[in-house]
Amino acid sequence: MAEVIQFPKRAETQTLHFDEKHAFGEIGGLMLSLVQEKDKVEAPYTLVLFGGNDVFFPLESFEPTPEGLELAKIAGDITLRALAVGHDNWSG
Repeated sequence: MAEVIQFPKRAETQTLHFDEKHAFGEIGGLMLSLVQEKDKVEAPYTLVLFGGNDVFFPLESFEPTPEGLELAKIAGDITLRALAVGHDNWSG
């Protein structure tokens, strides 16, 4: 008896544009930034990790308020320190 195998359909590719709200820095070729979707003040702040040509990894999102922005900056600082320690351990 033959089996039918279904492959998932390709997701549609979308281009999103972001405003960088804060650049935390780069560790080992990975850049940590806080972004918000361009021209959308109601969009959440998102802490993202960029690397190479195609790495875009959203880590966490925060409310689009002054308090949310402050929390996102604190989280970004902590994340950058953790990346630095990890990078030192991996490369050393």
